[in-house]
Amino acid sequence: MKVLGPNDSRSPIARARFVHEFDILSALRHPDIVRMYDHGEFGGRLWSAHEYVPGTTGSALVRMPHQYPNLRRVLHMLTHVAAGLDFAHAHDVVHLDVKPSNVLVGTTDAAGVKISDFDQARWLHRPEPALATDGFVVVSVPYAAPELLRAGAVSPATDQYALACSAIELLTGRPPFVRANLNATATAHLHDPPPEISATRHWIPPEVDTILQRALAKDPGARYDSCGEPIRLIAEALRGIDPRPLAGLRNRLNGRFVRFGGLTVGSRR
Repeated sequence: MKVLGPNDSRSPIARARFVHEFDILSALRHPDIVRMYDHGEFGGRLWSAHEYVPGTTGSALVRMPHQYPNLRRVLHMLTHVAAGLDFAHAHDVVHLDVKPSNVLVGTTDAAGVKISDFDQARWLHRPEPALATDGFVVVSVPYAAPELLRAGAVSPATDQYALACSAIELLTGRPPFVRANLNATATAHLHDPPPEISATRHWIPPEVDTILQRALAKDPGARYDSCGEPIRLIAEALRGIDPRPLAGLRNRLNGRFVRFGGLTVGSRR
């Protein structure tokens, strides 16, 4: 269950976005996307009923080094997330908040891996309710594509960029462009080259750096044609490597919102 607080339940914008998320999820039926079964209002508070996934999240796994997933599990997670995103894109939806904390990881194979939290999602070509897409752009800065930071432009490539950032975090314990503060992190997304993770994780071949660099291209048109393609190439490059436990880092960003280039950006955890 998801229940909005009293203030959000009274906010016209929050209410519009709440219904908007239900409309989007109602159009997406895929085993790698969490389902929303119903929504309503009780006692002046909005609620929604979602599919229950027994387990944890990708970000929780990063914060628990002794339980951090091995390489096989990381690739399993990324493959399922990419499949869910490609399905959403084929059905005219971009997620816009792809990150490990929005990846539900089941404790069993039957529970699977599912993308959650479509509250920032947008239709690619359908008209959007004005209140649900007001000028305030809420993004997770450590995973935000340059085009989203510049002008709020969105496409499937925007999700691919965030997926690549998430892949680096799951492989190394840290997103690729994290700096001392949110402004510096946003600037790094816009101007800095992606890190070569093979330089610090010596078991990762340089081919993986090349794949991730394209998925993290500053120009969205230079990225891959789908989310599944870079993940498949990464899996091929890592084939035969022992699925050793991966060391996670606990570095987390503080702060919620930052002004950047005239755009108010909210940091979501």
